[in-house]
Parts: sequence; structure tokens; C-alpha cells
Amino acid sequence: MKNKQFDPLDYRIFEGVTGSQLYGMATPESDYDTRGICLPPLKVLIDPFMSFDVKDSFDGEDRSIYNLAKFMNLCADNNPNVLELLYVPEQFIVFKTDLWIRLVENRHLFLSKNVKHRFVGYAFSQLEAIKRHREWFIQPPDHKPKREEFNLMETPTISMAWLNSLKMTMNFDIIKDEFVEEIRKEQAYKDAKRKWDNYIQWETNRNPKRKASEEKLGFDGKYASHLFRLMTEGKELLLTGNITFPLPNADWLLSIKQGFYSYEQILEMATNMEAEFETWYEQSPLPDKPNRNALKELYFEMVLGKGYSNICSICDEKGHWADECPTLY
Repeated sequence: MKNKQFDPLDYRIFEGVTGSQLYGMATPESDYDTRGICLPPLKVLIDPFMSFDVKDSFDGEDRSIYNLAKFMNLCADNNPNVLELLYVPEQFIVFKTDLWIRLVENRHLFLSKNVKHRFVGYAFSQLEAIKRHREWFIQPPDHKPKREEFNLMETPTISMAWLNSLKMTMNFDIIKDEFVEEIRKEQAYKDAKRKWDNYIQWETNRNPKRKASEEKLGFDGKYASHLFRLMTEGKELLLTGNITFPLPNADWLLSIKQGFYSYEQILEMATNMEAEFETWYEQSPLPDKPNRNALKELYFEMVLGKGYSNICSICDEKGHWADECPTLY
């Protein structure tokens, strides 16, 4: 490889528009987000001192470029934020190569019934954030917890590392009785301190427009729309193996974001839709696991075969493919 720093943009096989533009939910204030995939040269892939998964630091741009290997791993795990890239329609594609076309042709290999768990799980993480923010919005904590409020000395007598390990096992049987109450108080203080820190971070970093919307609606409408968007995508994937973009129910999702439904209605709809996923799971034609063996073969073919838009993956020179590289002979 030439003496230059590896730039993922030089090895893109795909880049497309994502976010609200892709979903059909863009407003005049919406950002323009893109994400892409690159296939690094072979010398980067096999370099034991070169580690690259994703680049997301682009000045003034909301943009990410994933290493193909990382991308395929996330897709095989049915990661909602990444898997959707395989369904970006032509009008939202900024850049693509034959390698990307080959990958999309085989996107069914990534799918499994795990779609239900990943999409519903991610959706309900949004719901938990809605509930947490609403609690802070309605009844915010009024002060930073102090150790003396929990009848604790200023200097801890129990190490945090040991406390954390104990919390993982929750085995108090091995602790002398005189220390159990002290441990419980330390844990209660630690939990209260964490909640305070999370609240302060949320309050400090809130987007002004989003804060105004939340104060008007009484909950985070953006999280609510993401909740049902994820469940919509998950349902279609489970039943058809496809995601349609722009989303056919984009207007409904926008109405959720804008507060057409109350907080109580949001909770009820989410609970009902979660229950329906059990039926959709049973009806799904998807396999129980992705075809990882076929995905490995596809990856090897893409890495070692003819690709890179005529840039050799071994010597980084244009004009020949990797299997024709002079350095091999």
C-alpha cells in the first residue's frame, strides 16, 4: 500500500441518504444524513496494527462510513440502524458499485426471526427513554444526592469495584450481616447519583426545539415516532423480508411526532403492537438464523475477487485486479 493514511471514502462501495429523508418524514428543519460502506484494501484488512470499523467524524456532516466486515456483522445480527441500508431505494443512493449490487442481491442471507427481538428491543428502548424523560419533565430531581442523606461517611468504606461485582451476583450470603446494610446504602446512593447525573446531562444537552416540543406535548414526540417506525419496519421485515422506503405510514408517524396522540395512547398502542409481534413472529417465513456460511463465502468473494472499482486490493494501484497483481508472481 502506498505511504498514505487510509481514507475510507476512497474505497466506498455504497453511500446513501438515511434518516427522516429516507423515511419520508422530513420537515424543513430536518438534517441530511448519509451512511456508507467501504471495502478497505487487503493490506488494511490483514494489518494487525490497523483497526477500522467505522468513520463518523466528518467536519460539518452527519455521515458515517462502515467497514464492510463490520457492516455484515451488524446486519447478520439484524441491527435496525444498519440493516435498513440494504433496502435504500435508487433515488436515495448517492454512490454505489457492482459490489454493493452484489450484496443487495444477497440481503436475504442476513435475515432471521431475530428481527423481532432486535427491532422490538430497540423500539422499547425508545419507550423507556420516553418514560424516563417524562418523569424528569414532570417531577425533576431538585438536588444532587449527598452521601450523608444515605447515612454514609464521606469516604467510602467499600470499594466501587467490589460493589459492582457484588451487584452482578446479588449474593449477599457471603457477606457478614454487619456489612449488608452498609452495602445496600452504598448501592442506593450510587443509583441516586447515576439518576442525577443522567438528568443533568439530559437537561444540559437538550436541543432547544426538541425541548419546546416536549414541554408542549408532555413527552418526547421524536422518540415516540422512532418507536413506531422501528416496529413498522420490523413487522414488514418479519412478514415479507423487505422494508419499503419511503415508509408508507410516514404521515401517521409524523402525526405521532407532532403530538396527535396522548402519552397514554402512545403506551397503549405500543403495548398492543408488541403483543401482535408474537403472531407476526409465528407467521414469518424467515429462518431462525442467518446463513452465516453463505455470508462468509460472499465476503471472501468480495474481498479477494474482482472489485474495488479497478483498484488492486494488494498493491493499491489502478488498472488491474487483485488476482492479477504483479506482486503475486
